[in-house]
Amino acid sequence: MALLFMDGFDHYVTADISKKYNATSGSPAISAGNGRRSTAGVATMTGSTSLHKNFAASSSWVMGCSLKVGALPGGGGFSTLFVLFDGGGNRQCEMRVNAAGTLQVTRFNVAVTGGTSVTTLSVGTTYYIEWKVTIANSIAANSCKVRVDGVDVITVATGQDLQDASGSTATQVRLGNVNSDSMGASTYIDDFYICDQTGSTNNDFLGDVRVDTLLPNGEGTHLDFTPSTGTTHYQLVDEAAPNTTDYNESGTAGQRDSYAMQDLASVTGSIKGVQVAGAILKDDVGARSIKVGVRAGGTTSVGSTQALATTQIYYTAVHETNPSTSTAWTEAGVNGAEAAFEIV
Repeated sequence: MALLFMDGFDHYVTADISKKYNATSGSPAISAGNGRRSTAGVATMTGSTSLHKNFAASSSWVMGCSLKVGALPGGGGFSTLFVLFDGGGNRQCEMRVNAAGTLQVTRFNVAVTGGTSVTTLSVGTTYYIEWKVTIANSIAANSCKVRVDGVDVITVATGQDLQDASGSTATQVRLGNVNSDSMGASTYIDDFYICDQTGSTNNDFLGDVRVDTLLPNGEGTHLDFTPSTGTTHYQLVDEAAPNTTDYNESGTAGQRDSYAMQDLASVTGSIKGVQVAGAILKDDVGARSIKVGVRAGGTTSVGSTQALATTQIYYTAVHETNPSTSTAWTEAGVNGAEAAFEIV
């Protein structure tokens, strides 16, 4: 798999950020109406404020997000946008916005040849910014690039050092500002994705993409769980932000619940993947796990086993292809799909 994670920030509020991300710094905030399409965006650029997401160790990464520039960093400083950390909490390399509006790639505050853009960002403008990087003491040609709205603005020179720690991998992506300089409270991020560079698809820049949130709107094929009230399953999990007051539950391994979902409003270009997310917890002692998946065209495909906690957390699984056809998703395929969950 190459597409690891996506977030459009439309299905939870600020108090739920800890359910979606492994950790945070500062006070990131979900802001309704400040995303790219009058949807929600996240404010992570004021002071030292960022979202932290953990993954399996990898040397090669691709990530992107929209950035609405409310202000440029003050005091001649900079604000980071993407930062890669290794498993020991050591910063490897980062992509930042400078006070002049230029973009820059550094090895933990060490400048590299070819690492600064000529292109500058303007206040009041929204851009789609992507970073592709391979962590190494001597990088190969074209292995570290930054794109703005689909155009290369940085190509770090061959042989430059983008590995600050002893190992050549990262296990955590931090989105937002990890230092004290600020781009201001009116700067917002939306439509965030993360890939590694494995596999045959989604292993390079995805381009200017958007992340659409679809909520349950009908009963699915699998109805094994027990509703906390009434008999209609989907109405207990169709909130835009999660709660713990109504839910579907099961303690029986192998049981599944699935939900029909809203249709996509429109599609321009290709669909890179579908990510199913469920806000889930276990309510008693002992081990319990969940598999998160999708049902499409009569085929149910669930992801890997994920151990549950006693506090509500978003458990996710990305499906890059339609499990019924093993080919890329189409609009009709997504509109006919169900979100599925299996007790382990």
